[in-house]
Amino acid sequence: MGALKLVPIWAWVLLALATATGYLYLRLDHTKTDLAAVTGERDVANARAASIGKTLSLQRQLTEDSNKATDHATEQAEHVTAAVVVADDRARSLQQQVTDLLANRKRCSTDHASTGKTRDDLAAVLADLRRSADEEAGSLAAALDRSRIAGQLCESMYSAAMKAR
Repeated sequence: MGALKLVPIWAWVLLALATATGYLYLRLDHTKTDLAAVTGERDVANARAASIGKTLSLQRQLTEDSNKATDHATEQAEHVTAAVVVADDRARSLQQQVTDLLANRKRCSTDHASTGKTRDDLAAVLADLRRSADEEAGSLAAALDRSRIAGQLCESMYSAAMKAR
C-alpha cells in the first residue's frame, strides 16, 4: 500500500481518464452496432411497406378491372336474355300461326288416306318437328351466347391481369 502512495496524483487522474475513455469507447462501439442494426431493420420495414403498398395498388387495379369486365358481361347477358325473350315470343307466335293453320286446313280426301298417313297427320308431324327444332335452336343459341359472354369475361380478366403485371 505504501507503494501506491508513491504514485503521483496526476498519474491516478490520467489512469482514471484513460479507463473512462476506454469504457466510453466500448459503449460507443456497441451503440454504433445497435444503431446499424436498428437502421437495417428500419430499411427492411420501409421496403416491406413499399412492397405491400404496390401489391395493394395492383390488387385494387385488378379488382377494378375484374369488376368492369363482370359488369360488361352482366350487361351482355341481360341483352342476350332480352333477345331470347323476344325470340321466344316470336317463336310462340309462329307456333300459334302453325297451329291455327293446321286447325283451319281442309281435310284430305279418302283416296289419299288409303296410302297410309294422311296429309293431316303429316302436317301435324311436320309442325311438331318444326316446333321442337325451333325450341332446340333457341336453347342452343342462348347457351352459345352465355358461353361466348363467359369466354369474353375470362379473356378480359386475363388481359387485365397481364396488364397489371
